[in-house]
Amino acid sequence: ALQHELTEQFQKTLEELAETDREVVFMRHFEQLSNQEIAQALDITEAAASMRYLRAVKRLKAVWHDGDQKSENET
Repeated sequence: ALQHELTEQFQKTLEELAETDREVVFMRHFEQLSNQEIAQALDITEAAASMRYLRAVKRLKAVWHDGDQKSENET
């Protein structure tokens, strides 16, 4: 039950990200592509793919944290 709840919360958090952020997180974690493969798929440099991923994860953490804060304030 807890795993299902966390998965659902993660999916909701992903939906709040910009499409470019969602895309790179999805490619990295669900499709398990490397930075090189992501770069090829998106027609960008490997460094750009890496930076895009790092920024997306940072935004993901911020959105997740904001969601946790809202939950705590509601209880």
